[in-house]
Amino acid sequence: MKQRRRAGLLAMGLAAAGCGASRAPVAHTVGPRPVAAVAAPDAGRPKLTSVVRDGDGAGALAIAVSTEGIADDRGALVAVALAALVEERLANRGIEASAVGGWNGWRLRALVASPGDAARILFAAREALLQPVAGDEPALAAVARKAAALARHPLPDTSLRGIARCTGEAYASGDASPPSPTELETWRVAAHGLGRIAVAVAGDAGLAGAVADALAHTAPWPRPSPTPPALWPDDSTVIYEASGEVAPGAARIVVTARALTAARAVAVAPALGDTRGALALRLAGLDAPARVRSVIATAHVDGGCVALTLDLAAPDLASSAPERIATAAALARQEMSVEIADGAARPDGADESARRAADPRDAAERAAWWALASSRGPSSDPEPRLALAVGVATARSGVEAPKADALRAAIDRAALAWRSPIVEGRARVERGQGETWLLLASPCGTRPEAFGDAGLGATVAAAAAAQAESEAGDARVEPFIDAEGIGVVIHGPARPAETPVAHARRIADLAARALAAIPLDPARVDAARTLLLAGSTEAESRLFAVLAGAVAPEHPSWLTPSGTVFGLMSATADAVATRAGAVRAGPLRVAVLADADATQAAAAVSAVDRWVARRPGDAGSCPSVPTLSSPRAGTYAVDLPIGAPSEALIAAALPPDDAAARRAALAVAAALDGPDGLLARALAAEDDAGAPRLARAWSANVVGAGPAAALVVRLVGADGSLDSAVAQTRALLDRVRQGALRDEDRARADAVLARARAAGALDPRARLVDLWRGEPPYVLPSLDELRSFAAARLRDDGLIIVAARPGRVAGARR
Repeated sequence: MKQRRRAGLLAMGLAAAGCGASRAPVAHTVGPRPVAAVAAPDAGRPKLTSVVRDGDGAGALAIAVSTEGIADDRGALVAVALAALVEERLANRGIEASAVGGWNGWRLRALVASPGDAARILFAAREALLQPVAGDEPALAAVARKAAALARHPLPDTSLRGIARCTGEAYASGDASPPSPTELETWRVAAHGLGRIAVAVAGDAGLAGAVADALAHTAPWPRPSPTPPALWPDDSTVIYEASGEVAPGAARIVVTARALTAARAVAVAPALGDTRGALALRLAGLDAPARVRSVIATAHVDGGCVALTLDLAAPDLASSAPERIATAAALARQEMSVEIADGAARPDGADESARRAADPRDAAERAAWWALASSRGPSSDPEPRLALAVGVATARSGVEAPKADALRAAIDRAALAWRSPIVEGRARVERGQGETWLLLASPCGTRPEAFGDAGLGATVAAAAAAQAESEAGDARVEPFIDAEGIGVVIHGPARPAETPVAHARRIADLAARALAAIPLDPARVDAARTLLLAGSTEAESRLFAVLAGAVAPEHPSWLTPSGTVFGLMSATADAVATRAGAVRAGPLRVAVLADADATQAAAAVSAVDRWVARRPGDAGSCPSVPTLSSPRAGTYAVDLPIGAPSEALIAAALPPDDAAARRAALAVAAALDGPDGLLARALAAEDDAGAPRLARAWSANVVGAGPAAALVVRLVGADGSLDSAVAQTRALLDRVRQGALRDEDRARADAVLARARAAGALDPRARLVDLWRGEPPYVLPSLDELRSFAAARLRDDGLIIVAARPGRVAGARR
C-alpha cells in the first residue's frame, strides 16, 4: 500500500487509501515524539526537536502548526490556505519546500544540504510565517488555487465534522470560497505563534546544532491570543446518506474515540488493525461480516484520537439490515473501548517510529508533529469519548436504505446486548500458583447428538484445541470432551513483565478465539476426526460403545462422549461446521483458576465474554432432551483381537437426571471397588482346593451424566473363567439388591470417595473441572438410601452385560 502524507496530526494509519476488498490493512507510522534531545530554547522561541542520524544524503527541517479552534466552521480551509501561503512565499525566495494542510493543522518540510543551508531555510521560514498578509502579494494566487481544489473535496455530511477532526483529513466545510486577505491575516496571526508551532531537524549532530543555534538567535516569536481548541463531540450516533461513498446497498461504520494521550491512541491502532486480532476475527464471525477498511490514530494538542472504519457489503445486508449493521457497530464500539482502556502506550513508541523513517523529511516531520501534540498536558477527562457514524446507501433495485430511526433503535438494542454478559463465569483465586487455568465449554455437552452423529462435539473440541495450541506459545491446550461439556482447557504461566490482567486476557483470548470465534480449519477437523476414529476402534472404546448403545439407544455419546465409529465415520465437514456454529451460539460457561487476584479472574471472564457473538433478544439455551427409549437390558457380544484378554461390563442404568440416584451409585461403586471391596471378596480369593481367582482385574464406577448414566462393573480375566466371574458378580449384585450392604461397607465407601476427592484436590485440572461443573459438595447417602437404591436399580433382569472375547485361532477349541 502506498503511504500518504496526511494533513492532520497523524500518528498511526492503517489501510486508508486504495484498499481492495481482498487486501488486508497494512500498518504504517506517521508521527512520533522526539528521538533525540529536545532543545531548551530561550524564552520566546518554539520548541525544537533534534533527530540525530547519519548516512542521509541530506538533512531535513520541518515545522508543524496547529490551527485547532480557528474558524472551525471552515473545515480544513484555514490550514490549507496558510500552508499554501507559506509554501508560495518560500518558493518566491527560491526555497524548495512542501507544505500540506488538513482539518486541524499544517506542516512544512524541506531538505537541507548543510548547516548553513538549514539556518538559511529556518530564517526564511520564520519570515514567511510571520510576514503580514498584503492585499496584492503574489502568494494569494496559490492560496486561491489550493482553496478551489479543497472545495472539490467537501465533507460528505456536516454531521461528520467530528470524524474529520479526529482523522485530520482535508475536507471543505461551510463556506469553501477562498479567504480574503483580511481573513487570511486573521488566521495567520492566530496560528503562527508560540504554543502553536514546533520545529524539528533530522540529520547529523552538526546539522542539529546549527539549527538549534540559529533558532536561539532569532528574534522572539509572537505569542498570539489564546484560541480555545474546537470541542470534541459528546458520545453520539450519527446516521447519514452514504450513496456515492460506498456501493449501492452497502454500509460504512466509523467509530471514533478520543484517548487521554496521543501515545495511547497510537498504541491501540495496530491491535485494531491486526487481521488476526480480536476485532477482525470477531467481525468475521457475524451474520454480516464487516471488513476493517482503516484504522487511523492521530495526535492533537489536547490528546489523541482513533478512527476505525468498517465496510459491510450489500449482499450481506439484503435482509435484516438494521440489526446486522447495529450488531457490527456495537461490536466495534465495544472493541474500541476495550483496547483504549487496556492498551499500554510504549514510552519509546514514537522514537521507534522516527527511527523507521527512511527519508529524513519524514523523520523531521513526525518529530515536529509529536512535539507540538505533547506541548500541552492531556485532558483531565478520565474516560475516552466514543462517537459512532453509520452511512448507508440506497440499493440499485431502488430499495430504500434503512431509516435513521430504525437504525438508531437497533444500535441501542445491540449496544445493550453487548453490555450484558452472555457467558456464565465461575472463578476462584488460588494465589501463588504457577499458572492460570481456564476451561471454556458448552454446558450442553453431547445432548444435541444422536446415533448418527455421535462424536461431532468431540471433533469440534479436539479441532479447536489443536487450533489454539498452534498459537499458544508456552501455554498448554487440551480438548475437554465430556457428556456435560464440549470445549477446551488452557493453562500457562505469565510471561516476563506480563501483568496478571494481561496474562489472564491472553489465556482467555486463546480459548475464546478457538471455540467461540474462529472457524475451524478443515485440516485440523480431519486430523481430529482421524485421531478420534483411531481411539474408537480400541477394545475398551468398542466395549463402551456397545454399552452406550444399550443404555441410551438413540444417543450413545451421552455415555461415551468421544463418539462411536459409526458416528465419526458419518461426520461430514458441513456437519462439523454446523456443530461448531451451535457451540459458538451458546450457551457457554467459563471457569477460571486465577493465580493472582480477583481482578485477574474477572478480566479472564470478561475477555471470553467479549468474543461471543450475540444478537438482541437472543438467549442461548441447550436443546430439550427428547423422550428416551428405555435401556435395553440383555447380553451383548464383542469380538476382540486374538490374544487379547477377555472382558465384561455389567451395568445398571440410572434414571435420567437424578442427582440422588447418582450419589447413591457412586457410593455403591466405591463399596464394590478396591482391593478390600465387595468385588475383591467375591472374585479374588482362592478356594480350598487352590482354584485360581475368577478375574485378573476388576473395577466399579459410574459413567455418563445427566440423561444417561450407569453404574458399571468391569471384569478382565481369562476366557475360560469369564463366564464364572460374570455369574459371581451378578450373584453379588443380587445380594446387594436384597440388603447385603452393611455399615462397614458404607464407611469403606466413604473412605474411598474421600481419598478420590483428596487426590483430585491436588490436581489443578480436576479442581478446574469441578469449578466448571459447580456441583455441590458430595454428601454420602445413608445406609437406608443405599439399600433403597440397590433394591430399585440392581435387579438382575435389568442388567446390561457386554462380553468381549478374542477371536478363535483356526482349529482351536473353546
